[in-house]
Amino acid sequence: MDLDAEHLADSAFWAAPPEHRHRVFAALREHDPVRWYEPRVSGFSRACTGFWALTRYEDVWNASRNARVYCSGVTIDIEEMPDELGEFYPSMINLDDPEHFQLRRMVSAGFTPKEIAAIEPKLRATARRIVDDVLDRFGDGTEFDLVQELSSKLPLAAIADLMGVPADDQQLLFEWTNAVVSPDDPATGIAGAAEASRALADYALQLGAERRARPAGDLTSALMHAEIDGRRLSTEEFANFFILLASAGNETTRNAITHGVRLLTAHPDQRRAWFDDFDAVAPTAVEEIVRYETLISNMCRVLTEDVLVQGVPIAAGEKVALWYPSANRDRRAFDDPDRFDVRRPLHRQQLGYGGGGPHFCLGANLARAEMTVMFDEIRRRIPDLHVTGEPTRVLSMALNSITHVPASVR
Repeated sequence: MDLDAEHLADSAFWAAPPEHRHRVFAALREHDPVRWYEPRVSGFSRACTGFWALTRYEDVWNASRNARVYCSGVTIDIEEMPDELGEFYPSMINLDDPEHFQLRRMVSAGFTPKEIAAIEPKLRATARRIVDDVLDRFGDGTEFDLVQELSSKLPLAAIADLMGVPADDQQLLFEWTNAVVSPDDPATGIAGAAEASRALADYALQLGAERRARPAGDLTSALMHAEIDGRRLSTEEFANFFILLASAGNETTRNAITHGVRLLTAHPDQRRAWFDDFDAVAPTAVEEIVRYETLISNMCRVLTEDVLVQGVPIAAGEKVALWYPSANRDRRAFDDPDRFDVRRPLHRQQLGYGGGGPHFCLGANLARAEMTVMFDEIRRRIPDLHVTGEPTRVLSMALNSITHVPASVR
């Protein structure tokens, strides 16, 4: 492997097959686990700045849990942020404490295990309706788009129900969030992502204003009336949180379900192992899907002081990229890491939700519940669901996203 020929922020690297990227990450972990990458202009819409790449589990884990030194307030992106998008990104994941703690404290009440358990019956009812529709239209074995007809629907409905978005507006949310997370894909571009971000922000501002005037018992209402230490969430802060929740929460879980069906298709022994003992295996199975097909590729941090990582000095003010797909395939953390194993023990913790620390994914409990409910319904009603062709992937170094993949229930 010629590591000098591979640049982790080049569009060519992300247009290559996933297997190639895993080979590059494996070589980096073994031979150059803390590597400097020069600024690069490639086929992506935005130029990347210089950064250090951390590819081993231990280093990504430690950085994730030391937010004082590895800070988020300067940037979390490898790429330069154009003015058209910058105004939509000052959400919690872009902040450091104490501002981060204050905002997270305001919004976290809706994502506790107790709150997620309370909405599980609604999630199950929604999953049943989704599968009913699939069986009604494609039960004869007709091929259909797994993403459009199944994977996208439960995460979208869950976020919409949580925030009080009417059912009639859910398709708009789906279209906007797809564009928001795809500024580097030529099909969307910066202009398309900016237009969708503005539409989503305008929608959130209107929804927040309505709930502030007339509460309706949803999370939006709770957030618009929450007060901590005498401080309320502004409508702009709510709009940025809404964009984050709608795009990240919908996109990542949709892809987790899609990848999960793909993996169970490719590994029928693992399908049997899970479906034959569903409740016992579900906690490890949903984590294994996220480990094996890590949904978020990287987050950046900027150092507040000099550090030494694997013997490599990195100076304060320099940018460090945490590569989650690489960390999740590190043999130092996981036995036989390239094997998909639905019974893989939960220790060590996979890093697909951000590696712990103050920026650990707020919606992780919701994502786990949605995946468990959806695959339980698949097991009960369409156990032979399988993909029938190759996926269409988004060109992105941020997200492991699939837009289309053919499937059949027979």
